[in-house]
Amino acid sequence: MSTSFEEIVAEIRELYLSDSIPWIIGYSGGKDSTASLQLVWSAVASLPQEKRVKPIHVISTDTLVENPVIAAWVHLSLQRINISAQQQGLNITAHKLTPSLENRFWVNLIGKGYPAPRPKFRWCTDRLKISASTTFIQELSENNGEAILVLGQRRGESQARDKVMDQYKSSTRARLSKNKDPRLSRVWVYPPIESWTSDDVWEYLITQPNPWGIDNQELFAIYRGATPDAECPIVVDTSTPSCGDSRFGCYVCTMVTQDKSMQAMIQNDEQKQWMQPILDFRNKHLAIEDRSLRDFRRMNGRLTVFHGELVHGPYTQDHRKLLLTQLLETQKLVQKADEAQGSNLIELISIEELEEIRRLWVEEKGEIEDFVPSIYAGVFGIPYPGKDLEQSPLDAHDLKLLEDVASEVDPDASSELYKLTRSLLATQFQTIESHKRSKHLDRLEEVLHHYAFRNEGEALQFALASQKGEAGGANDADTNGLVA
Repeated sequence: MSTSFEEIVAEIRELYLSDSIPWIIGYSGGKDSTASLQLVWSAVASLPQEKRVKPIHVISTDTLVENPVIAAWVHLSLQRINISAQQQGLNITAHKLTPSLENRFWVNLIGKGYPAPRPKFRWCTDRLKISASTTFIQELSENNGEAILVLGQRRGESQARDKVMDQYKSSTRARLSKNKDPRLSRVWVYPPIESWTSDDVWEYLITQPNPWGIDNQELFAIYRGATPDAECPIVVDTSTPSCGDSRFGCYVCTMVTQDKSMQAMIQNDEQKQWMQPILDFRNKHLAIEDRSLRDFRRMNGRLTVFHGELVHGPYTQDHRKLLLTQLLETQKLVQKADEAQGSNLIELISIEELEEIRRLWVEEKGEIEDFVPSIYAGVFGIPYPGKDLEQSPLDAHDLKLLEDVASEVDPDASSELYKLTRSLLATQFQTIESHKRSKHLDRLEEVLHHYAFRNEGEALQFALASQKGEAGGANDADTNGLVA
């Protein structure tokens, strides 16, 4: 082992006693963060009661789209941490953080229509993971002057991880480095296990009992179950292959081609086969080429040309409806299987998120058809439990009539004509309801600009002509802001 755990525990004790700065430990429930927390716990527990005064906050961010098995493990662990810390007289408090409603995955993907994340448009990480933890750390550091952030990062995991850790090297305090995020300028970073290998981590976790009452062998079993061949040998020397390099994360993640860990869990344990519909949903509806499923306009109606084609923006209304229907169907299947095992804990999308999606569709996108309640009722066979919206002056019969008229007036572009008319009416209704007319004409003009073209071909011709007229085409370089 690069540095013995006894040496690290001694170092942690020294750092803990050196000042009054509160500590924050990032905890994901995985092996590295578990080892880091266990080392800190052991160090502080070895101190006399009167010296355990400095607060330690354990934070874990639940993106609400985590692998359900891992999410349940983390939830149980956080409960045990709080109970055991109180019983053992330790000033340790665990916090489960979640993204704000407007930052949640389904609100952005299905509500706003953001396309599934891709390397050039990775909108999810900051919204789901970073934002909530950064807010917590920022508030704590500002209220206390400074804070120390303990991270379970190790060198040698990947070149990208090593580059991140290099940013924390030029320390002005022994073993502590300033955080490079300007929002966290008062936060010091401390990685206690940076010199350890994966084998070192497992050796420590398996040989040292967990102090807050979970069984590290169960964690080992989770990693083993997430390995395709289900083999995780106990490390006996450097030539023995290690278990524990599995990567857990969001089941909706499209940064990887396959969710190998979830697939392995399903393959290796029949009690986890209830997750198959979740994996199927991800593979069929998210990890796909989706350009044809997105509007040829960006979110704000702008046209962007790249390599002679329009950069497509948010998902179309039809595809968002399909995604919501299939997600609810998946939730129904998973909950049925969950109930068969005597539990009823799995919720892929909450009513709160459905209500926000509904608001975005009706109020911000002008989709006054209000499809969320009917989609929900169609899937579950019960009335939608959300709040009543202000009744639209147009009912389903009126909207069908509007569709028919649009088809008669312009059969080749009836869908665009229908959406234009519907959106203009929606804007008018919203103005009447709010009694605010100050920007009414501006909103109507935005709708007219958004639906100014009968089809993508006309829009592309206009964009190319405009680009030539601007002699240089600044838009041509705009490839990353796919929905902005």
